[in-house]
Amino acid sequence: MRDTEDVASYVRSSSDKQELQHQLNDIDDWAERHDIDPREIDRYADIAQSGADPGREEFRELIDAMDDGEHDRVIIWEISRLARLGSTYQEFFETAGDAGVVVNITNGWTDTVKADGTGKLIADISAAVAEEERRKLIKRVESGIRRAREEGKWLGEVPVGFERNDEGYLRPLIDADPDEDSYLEIRNTLESIEHEDESYRQAARGLNTTRQTLSRIHQDEERRQWYLDAAADDDRVEEALQDVATGASPNS
Repeated sequence: MRDTEDVASYVRSSSDKQELQHQLNDIDDWAERHDIDPREIDRYADIAQSGADPGREEFRELIDAMDDGEHDRVIIWEISRLARLGSTYQEFFETAGDAGVVVNITNGWTDTVKADGTGKLIADISAAVAEEERRKLIKRVESGIRRAREEGKWLGEVPVGFERNDEGYLRPLIDADPDEDSYLEIRNTLESIEHEDESYRQAARGLNTTRQTLSRIHQDEERRQWYLDAAADDDRVEEALQDVATGASPNS
């Protein structure tokens, strides 16, 4: 039997390391308040991983370590960091319960879930609320995307030689900054590829746009016509090009 308690922590971020560091700081503060040296904590962390993925490498390692009796306590920041799927969430707590592992949550409705199940009901409720909030967020995002599309707004990456104005509509880029290429610069470059038989490497000289991007545009029949024919099957692009053709301000 171990003389000292073996403590582990688990953190997960869906996007960046800044989010991860916030979780770690909160866990360390909790540990110090409970006389646990943060330097002695075994760390498990999944970076840029979705909670809906049950195969997260560090999470699986933690499950196996608990199952092998390597830890007495696991500290997490929030229930949602464990899983977005109920089956994965239940697997974690069943493994912890069977192995006699105490789970501490630093940012939740309950602070401790003991191996005998004490605190588990509150943790389950917290997880259910978090899941419902996530569903509502997804619905709001989907609704916002549908509304933006219906209004003709451009979503996603802005094509080379275009810009997205303050209202979210696509417009040809006329006055380009030094680190950008205007619509006309891309058009003229594609014309030189078409009519002067320039290579993509030659045509890209003096541009910010790479030869790989030029190649993708030139070999994509639909996108090529945006520049060479000032025409598009996409109504949003067609409207943007018509605004310029009729003399409307590209920022209107």
